[in-house]
Amino acid sequence: MHIGLIVNTRSGRNKAATLADRCSLVLSDRKHTINRVDPHDLSESDDHFAQMDRVIIIGGDGTVHHTLPLLIKHQVPFYHLATGTSNLISKELKMPRSPAAITNWIEQGGSKEIDVARLDGVPFLIMCNFGMDASVIHRFESSRTSSGGFRNYVLPVTNEVFRPLPASVYIQVDGEQLAEFPRSNLLIANMRSYALGLNPCNHADPADNKLDLLECRCGSTPAWSIQGLLARCRLPIFRSRRHRATKIIVTGGSCPSPVQVDGEIARTPSMPDGILHPAQEIQVSVGHDRIRAISLPNP
Repeated sequence: MHIGLIVNTRSGRNKAATLADRCSLVLSDRKHTINRVDPHDLSESDDHFAQMDRVIIIGGDGTVHHTLPLLIKHQVPFYHLATGTSNLISKELKMPRSPAAITNWIEQGGSKEIDVARLDGVPFLIMCNFGMDASVIHRFESSRTSSGGFRNYVLPVTNEVFRPLPASVYIQVDGEQLAEFPRSNLLIANMRSYALGLNPCNHADPADNKLDLLECRCGSTPAWSIQGLLARCRLPIFRSRRHRATKIIVTGGSCPSPVQVDGEIARTPSMPDGILHPAQEIQVSVGHDRIRAISLPNP
């Protein structure tokens, strides 16, 4: 087979490059053709992508996120060899990191279709968030260092504790307007996996053609902390509401709301700064796009 290796060498403090070398060696020994590419060299019109029989994406969740337009266009089955901080996609799809196991998946596994959602037209796979969780991501991007890992989140979380930035939004779910939570934390999930194993939308399924929405009334650090603890313990979250929908309209309320998607600042066509401003309206939807993931080989 013709195997594409999309390798983000900036991920995992050189782990990605090392794992790519090991995978290349094992796959070459099994007589597969390897085409190694840096994700920053890819574009949506990259036609050589279509010549690949399988794609192994080596990097964090962000590397998969930025490859989604090509995966949608060419429908090449992908495998995520995770080297990032949270690695939510590989956890959701239960993809191991051993080169031998990866080769087994590549050669013997099938493929399954999974939903791709869109935020303001930008495809995403895991989730998007409006409010305090998103604010942590904004702070993280501005304070990020080369050390990597969860240590980079200590300062952003600390700043969020002392200066919280909850969302102020109006929500319309499949045409039904919901009453406003003046200060809230809004999560729209396509997958159940979430940072730190919180998984607040524990029933989200990337193959059900639906998005899971969780909106928590949350304007203070204590409420945010308690809600995170409840999510971690799989307990009902107080002052919250859940919905499942294919189309969600989010409109900015009385103050700007930070937005993140798949663990990155949501820089979209109408939100270049990743901020939903008062009276601004964006759409989150699912049901039009799907991609193919390599599935677990039969035992």
